[in-house]
Amino acid sequence: MNGTDVIDIAKDHIGESYILGARAILSNKHHKGPWDCAEFTSWCTYQAYNKVFGAYGTNPGKADPYSGKWYEDAKKKKCALSIDDALGTPGAFLIRKPGDHNLKIGHVAISLGNGSTIEARSKKYGVGIFSKAASRPWTIGCVIPGVDYANGSVAYTPDDRLLRLANPFMQGEAVLKLQQRLHDLGYSVGTLDGVFGPATEAAVSNFQAVTGLAHDGIVGPDTAEALGLSWPI
Repeated sequence: MNGTDVIDIAKDHIGESYILGARAILSNKHHKGPWDCAEFTSWCTYQAYNKVFGAYGTNPGKADPYSGKWYEDAKKKKCALSIDDALGTPGAFLIRKPGDHNLKIGHVAISLGNGSTIEARSKKYGVGIFSKAASRPWTIGCVIPGVDYANGSVAYTPDDRLLRLANPFMQGEAVLKLQQRLHDLGYSVGTLDGVFGPATEAAVSNFQAVTGLAHDGIVGPDTAEALGLSWPI
């Protein structure tokens, strides 16, 4: 068993639909969606390695995958990785724990080892391959115990044009334009001050959820286009 096994299985489902909370029976090898992120990663893991991971329960016919359980299993089974290591390891997983980065909903994706992921991302995108994973908010990475992995050697540099919650807070004219547009659309950003703080991140995430985008609180070209803003802002 190696990390590319789960990638090969996941690639067979590119283009299938996403529904938040969708259920997939892990032992049903014929499932073709809809998926949510944790169902997709747990299902692919079971199909590749015959292991239940990231799910409540051990029976593959009844197990209930959840992004929070992915985080718990990574810690409990001592198979957590740094985010950078996961980004450079084909077949590793990237996990955002629910509640982290001021985002209520968690997320799980499969790393391709080159800075991209394959995942069930959102209603708009469904299952696909997505670049710039290093610029998205994650909590930890993990691998599946008993699987052989080959480490990659990719350098990850976040796109500095992305508007996101950072430390220190991003600020400037681009953030102010973003805040004004969100305010005009009815999303509360707090004070229109040109500072990308938690209130602005929450407004971005709420807008993304309503419009079917991946609600990660980060403004890139897709979110800017949906807002009617030029890119880069």
